[in-house]
Amino acid sequence: MPMSIVQEQLFHQLNPRSIHYFSEAIAAGSIRSASDRLDIEPSVISRQIRQLEQCLGLALMERHGRGVRPTEAGELLSDFHRERQASEQSLLGRLAALDGLQRGQIKLSISEGYNEILAGNVMGSFSRRHPAVQITLLLASVNEVVRQVFEGQAHMGVAYSPRLIPGIHAVASVCQPVRLLVRPDHPLARKQRPLSLEDILAWPLALIDHGFGLRQLIDTVEVIEKCNFQATLNSNSLATLKHYVANSDGVTFMAEVAALGDISQQRLVALPIDHPVFMNAETHVLVRSGRPLSPAAAQLLHHILQTPPFSEGRIDTDGLSNIMSRAGH
Repeated sequence: MPMSIVQEQLFHQLNPRSIHYFSEAIAAGSIRSASDRLDIEPSVISRQIRQLEQCLGLALMERHGRGVRPTEAGELLSDFHRERQASEQSLLGRLAALDGLQRGQIKLSISEGYNEILAGNVMGSFSRRHPAVQITLLLASVNEVVRQVFEGQAHMGVAYSPRLIPGIHAVASVCQPVRLLVRPDHPLARKQRPLSLEDILAWPLALIDHGFGLRQLIDTVEVIEKCNFQATLNSNSLATLKHYVANSDGVTFMAEVAALGDISQQRLVALPIDHPVFMNAETHVLVRSGRPLSPAAAQLLHHILQTPPFSEGRIDTDGLSNIMSRAGH
């Protein structure tokens, strides 16, 4: 159905900068946080949003506590902004593909534990085949990975034990059990069976911070078993946890894939844990549902899914075929 003259006039009055500021405020949860992220005065962001509301004749956000959240009209505008960004990126990718150069920019958001595999085994090989494609690799907590993919800030994501939300599609998943990392001469390393929670609770424990998929699994086990993993050390860095464990009697939870280098160099060992939540943990490769990938991004996704451990997991072949067909493959 074609737009009316009034709708066309309204559409052209929408200021892209104002929409961008509004979307950043919603994503950040407050105008102050958006101000810090954009390095722009809060008053400038507030003024642009007010002008946008006046143009539309609708309230776009409402305050709650110290933050803001979108109204129903705000949700519609956020969806419009994301879809427009996705369409623009897809168009640029298709135009670049027409000249045979396969140029483009790809943003990949990942959980920290996968940076070694992706940066080393995937990115190097992909870049040799497609030197004109620029890749940005973003390390983020699992919740941030999901948010960045959903909001179009990343073309795809790799997340450990994410909470999937509507609008996010897992094109592949692979079982990656949570292990207990200890130094090789640790007393627990001598046990000939999977470790019980009682075994683990007897030792100083280092834990990843909240917001990570690994911590969500740990919290789940605490609730189920009515136990308390009292941390001697908390950190938002897997590297810090590994360093602590390698140089103390401490232990930490982690997927084995996140410690392959330390394990191969015999600084750490990864021990199985006898608990179904830990044994069945998975890593997911994520894309935004309904968002067409550029040819370059689709090629990178295909490259990732051909690389262990992702190639050893379950792949949504129907979903993948749909993505590749939209990308022109």
